[in-house]
Amino acid sequence: MIGQGAKMQELYQERILELARSSKHSKPIDNPTHRAEKNNPICGDKVIINATIKDNLVYDAHLIVRGCALCEAGAGIWKETAVGREINKLNLLRDDLDNFLKNNKSLSNQEFACFEPVKKIRNRIDCVMLCFEAATEFNAISSD
Repeated sequence: MIGQGAKMQELYQERILELARSSKHSKPIDNPTHRAEKNNPICGDKVIINATIKDNLVYDAHLIVRGCALCEAGAGIWKETAVGREINKLNLLRDDLDNFLKNNKSLSNQEFACFEPVKKIRNRIDCVMLCFEAATEFNAISSD
């Protein structure tokens, strides 16, 4: 049986912590065109994404994350994988990660493999997925 310390070390491996740090150091962007916001009422995590989206392509994004390290890491990997992609491909990324974590499906994006230990802690999956879920609800920002 794995001890609690070993489980935590497996869960909070260096790649997860690196992604969490990257989301905390997200720099504001000038003139974002879209915004998305999502809360997890169970644990209190909150994600805000300000993005520049033109011609269906995510050019840049700024993250504001209030949450645990897994929420921050999920936001960090979202930004890494979303910037430079077409907005309609973001749902495929979300589905890939969701199916990997919840249904033990294989990954098409191996960058998500660092979240393997989260599969064992079902109530933490929503923390990782919060930014991906927020991105399905982008709203255009009025320029008024």
